[in-house]
Amino acid sequence: MRVGLRALGKQRVWAALAVLLGMSCALFWYAGNTQVQAAAPSAEPLRSYADKMHFWFGTALQGLFWGNAKYTQIVSTQFNSGVSMTLMGQTQPQPGKYDFHIIDNQSEFARKHDMKLFGVALLYRPGAAGPAWFAESCRTMSKEKMDSLLKEHIHAVVTRGGDAYYGWEVVNEHLVPGHNGCWSKVLGDPDYIAKAFRYAREANPKAQLMLNDGFGHDGIDKERAKEFFELIRKLKADNVPIDVAGTQMHLRPENLRPTYVEEFKSFIEEARKVGVQVQVTEMDVMLPPNGGPEMLQKQKEIFYNILHTCLKDSNCTGFTLWGTGDHLRNARGGNDPAGDDFWKQRPNIYDDNLEPKPAYEGILQALKEGR
Repeated sequence: MRVGLRALGKQRVWAALAVLLGMSCALFWYAGNTQVQAAAPSAEPLRSYADKMHFWFGTALQGLFWGNAKYTQIVSTQFNSGVSMTLMGQTQPQPGKYDFHIIDNQSEFARKHDMKLFGVALLYRPGAAGPAWFAESCRTMSKEKMDSLLKEHIHAVVTRGGDAYYGWEVVNEHLVPGHNGCWSKVLGDPDYIAKAFRYAREANPKAQLMLNDGFGHDGIDKERAKEFFELIRKLKADNVPIDVAGTQMHLRPENLRPTYVEEFKSFIEEARKVGVQVQVTEMDVMLPPNGGPEMLQKQKEIFYNILHTCLKDSNCTGFTLWGTGDHLRNARGGNDPAGDDFWKQRPNIYDDNLEPKPAYEGILQALKEGR
């Protein structure tokens, strides 16, 4: 994990100061009909604090918005890592025919801005995130054919990413019934997970390999976490090369349990016991549509608490925001009604105009306090 985070150069500092100066020109942003004073941007980019700690501080990269100069400046100056969406439907749209333009373009962007990438995800929901040809044919494939396809696909994608990618989310949301059903039905469960991790290790022995899942919107569900770590313990006992336990953090303040911080601490400790690191992979805080300024302060508090808890435990080695501006949807299309709902929940640390919200101050405070 320590490899690949280089010191911030002078050019990056001046670029960051330029964008922050431009951001500071806006004095106010709006939450409904309530006028709220904008958060003051830091004189130093957020990533400068993370770099000093050799800590991965990232955001989901959203290629639809590369044409937005303000967006690309924020991504390139504030974060030292970026989530690169490398789903099978994107990378192998036709059998045996690969499309690596996302990997290549984002690798170039990352190298230009002294960042590293994290690939998401090698195996995830063939019926939704996979190509149509695979979803239609996978259940009738022989075990041998699917195993060969799995190995070839992972080797091709991970090898193409090369050293631009510090790690890979090998399997995502295994605990959700049916999400990876095609793989598990044909190859066996958890055999398909073991195979995927071994093939990823073959393709890049230096990359961090993650098993990722979600544990609820109200904190970290204890029983679900127990099942998750029992699986990791079983796989590692069979020498499956899992390096990181990833936890999504799509939290809702109105339903958040008072014990959510302690639940996260317990999650990190359980990961330590089974011999893996922890990274927060998809962090956002979804607000009620009509929430006022008090909810923005609650959002700030939650972002701070999770990042602070992560930083204060050496076994937590990364923290990724699931987007930047509230209006920049990541996982949903622009015409998807669910995407519109996501936008209305104002989940990120920058507002619709890419100005910092109070949540930005919570992130900044945690990074300044450091390890």
